[in-house]
Amino acid sequence: MEPRNAIVTGASHGIGPYIARALAARQMNMLLVARSGAELARLAAELGGAVKVSAAAIDLGGPQAARQVADAAAAELGSVDVLVNNAATEPQTRFHVLTPPEIEHVLQVDLISPLLLARLLLPGMLERGYGRIVNVSSLAGHTSFPHTEAYAAAKDGLTAFSRVLHSDYRRTGVSATSLILGPVKDAGVSARTLAETGLTASTAFSVSPHKVAAATVRAIDKPKPEMVVSVGPARVLKALMDYFPRLGPRLNRLSGADKLMTAVADHREAARTTPARLTTPSPYNPVAPSARRPWPASGEPPQPAESRSARGSGGLGVPGRARAGNDGTYRPA
Repeated sequence: MEPRNAIVTGASHGIGPYIARALAARQMNMLLVARSGAELARLAAELGGAVKVSAAAIDLGGPQAARQVADAAAAELGSVDVLVNNAATEPQTRFHVLTPPEIEHVLQVDLISPLLLARLLLPGMLERGYGRIVNVSSLAGHTSFPHTEAYAAAKDGLTAFSRVLHSDYRRTGVSATSLILGPVKDAGVSARTLAETGLTASTAFSVSPHKVAAATVRAIDKPKPEMVVSVGPARVLKALMDYFPRLGPRLNRLSGADKLMTAVADHREAARTTPARLTTPSPYNPVAPSARRPWPASGEPPQPAESRSARGSGGLGVPGRARAGNDGTYRPA
């Protein structure tokens, strides 16, 4: 079967537009999902024409986000053949600084919403005898990349989910693939972080976003439980770091990743709306400041600084636009 309809989350920023363009080149109709209505509108206008491209400004951090996306897809596409769970948020902050609501937000965006969306779309895929679920994951947990505890936990969860679902449904025409990414140059979270902080880092070990988009197409055509997208013998390096868990931290120290991410974490924490609770001194915080309220008085946690799913809400000024209502329902504009 030739897939015709696809959902791409986190479509407005980073590698999302590259994935969307690759699927449009395959003549797939798409529902593009992200928080940023303006960026989605521009991308939808760019890709529309030979294929139908609709957009839904939905924050995957909301508890009803998966249902909102599924409802938008039903209204705009009808059936869904391909789901690309690309949206993610990565605070790049020391774990003890993050508030519980911020950690929950990372898990909601990076793991819970993708799983729930896959669950909502799976019955239709099984009924039609075809479906592809592509989950964009990360090497962060395998390399013990600094200050990514919540992010790495969520991404490793996506990889485990892909493996099990791929096995359980292997005879149904439905598959799941985890794209395990290393650093992505020019378009990924790493590039935006460097631009924001003014820091510099080598991109010698980074892959291009075009390579990620091509891997997404391969996962649709020839699905595997997981595909490592990185520079060099990626699968061998991943296996070595899994077998020798101290190897990743050593490589981080030798490559300068430890120092770089310490600087990034310092930048993030200095820019927080209100300082977080640091009650225990650490090598990076030798003097712990007094405990203060970790988020605004409204009770709402501040939005994480880095996300492949862009900020935004409401309807879009393009055909096929969509927005999520305050009651959690999908409403065509």
